[in-house]
Amino acid sequence: MPGIFVHDGAALAVYDALELLRFRSLPVAPLPAGPFLASERYAMVAAIEGHFAGIATVERLRRTFPLLAPFVRAISVLQPLPDLVEQLNRSRPTLLATYPTVAEMLADEQRAGRLRLALDELWSGGESLTPATRAQVAQAFGCRVREAYGASEFLSIAWPCRHGRLHLNADWVILEGVDARGEPVPAGEPSHTTLLTNLANRAQPLIRYDIGDSITVLPDRCPCGSQMPAIEVKGRCDDVLNLAGRGGARIRLMPLALATVMEDDARVNDFQLVQTGPRRLLIRIGDGEKPRAQEASAALRGYLKRLDLGAVRVDVDTQPPRRDPVSGKLRRVVFAEGAGRTA
Repeated sequence: MPGIFVHDGAALAVYDALELLRFRSLPVAPLPAGPFLASERYAMVAAIEGHFAGIATVERLRRTFPLLAPFVRAISVLQPLPDLVEQLNRSRPTLLATYPTVAEMLADEQRAGRLRLALDELWSGGESLTPATRAQVAQAFGCRVREAYGASEFLSIAWPCRHGRLHLNADWVILEGVDARGEPVPAGEPSHTTLLTNLANRAQPLIRYDIGDSITVLPDRCPCGSQMPAIEVKGRCDDVLNLAGRGGARIRLMPLALATVMEDDARVNDFQLVQTGPRRLLIRIGDGEKPRAQEASAALRGYLKRLDLGAVRVDVDTQPPRRDPVSGKLRRVVFAEGAGRTA
């Protein structure tokens, strides 16, 4: 279910300080222009069409620090890949923030020579970052890849140390890993879901709010020496779809872009998209939102047409979304086995 989260000024100041002091390890005093240095250019590639935490944060920075605005860009992930590459080449960011699936796609464009970025760092968030994706992206861009963990409920949950481990900002946010019955899980064991308590926000207090991610609290001390708990996070694990466009050219669709189309354009939240063939998509919609099935199909077809995928067939399944029979989790974007074969 969609949620609206309101943060007061004191909470926003806490999030900014955590980003400066821990994620970026920068001193606060010499930075009158905000969390970026004068020599840096920042670009965020994400879903920016809605009132999401990422784009709201970027716009707040641009309005708070007008001198910073020309060096901070937000670029839509919903546009065709060539347009996205062109915008990035024009803005020439030194810092790039995006989802792991998008970073992997942009790494392919960088290796092919169509994208020409000289990055100092790439910041990844919003989805699970695998070691393979981290290594691939780092090699393509020749820069450090850093994982951040945040959410609309608390913008700066954890930061990465020099050993690559995520450390919880435990002085400002409490995370409780629990099993499917809501009972605590011991250190070293992945949780079924996670309860979050925000200690900074007094405008909209959140106490033991279920955020849906699975975390593992690492039982051993981190070599970096931090006293803050180290955690591993398993968040969204949806698939990248690979559809056949005009002339058989393959076009990849990012899961968070597809989710944005369904949620914002079709106003459907209980859904599952399944690629069943090179030119076939199946939509499953929860019983409570079945009356919006045709609107969801129309919104998805319109998005596909903008990406030169007008020949892709979109069917609406009579069955609701199917959860994993073991974990009970819902993968909302699924590439079915054999879906890429042309036969």
